[in-house]
Amino acid sequence: MSNRKMRVAILAHSFSAAYRIFREIQDLENIDVSIVLSPSPSRSWVSSVSANVSRAFLDSLRNFSVDTLRLLAKGKLIFLTKQLDHESSTSKLNQLDFDIGLHKTGVIYRSQTIAAFRLGILNPHIGILPEYRGRSVMEWSLLQGDPVGITVFFIDEGIDTGPCILFAEEVDITNCGSVTEAKSYLFNLDALFFRKALVLLSRNDPLLSNDGTGRRYYVMSKLFVGAVEKLLKTHHR
Repeated sequence: MSNRKMRVAILAHSFSAAYRIFREIQDLENIDVSIVLSPSPSRSWVSSVSANVSRAFLDSLRNFSVDTLRLLAKGKLIFLTKQLDHESSTSKLNQLDFDIGLHKTGVIYRSQTIAAFRLGILNPHIGILPEYRGRSVMEWSLLQGDPVGITVFFIDEGIDTGPCILFAEEVDITNCGSVTEAKSYLFNLDALFFRKALVLLSRNDPLLSNDGTGRRYYVMSKLFVGAVEKLLKTHHR
């Protein structure tokens, strides 16, 4: 990268979810962070914006922080009135000239949204790629006796098929006594893993290949989930 700061956008529907990531990465050198909030698919844009503005100021009061006011004053708390893949949203993103997007929405992005970021959009997948892509990959990993972990990679329009991986790291979940607890624990590591990924990018470390050799997994049946629950309880510390 040049001397220009890397422009990073946290993409989310919820201010609270985005702000948790913002706090983890805001002190990184040569990083310029914004939060981009798009309407939740289940709510109108007016309702989404109102809810997020309320959360932003409540978080500021609760944490005695002026971060929200600074973000607003600097134009780094951005509210989109349409979904991320809408033409007006991608046009706005292109104007903002971001280098990296950090995925914290529940949607699959279309090519025009991904292309609005110079380097792409990063996703912290709770499975080891390329072996485990798709749904319930933590559970399938456990059932098959393989390591559980997180992979940070650049997404494409497919299901965990983006060709470039920054890093994959095994995570110890023996402190978790249920599938729900284990998945919550892994999902809540996203801010820490985004931080690691941005550090690697700033150092221009070589990328790894997501070569498509792994399987795509689907939602695990209740019967198999029950077997995974037993495995977790057996190894729970």
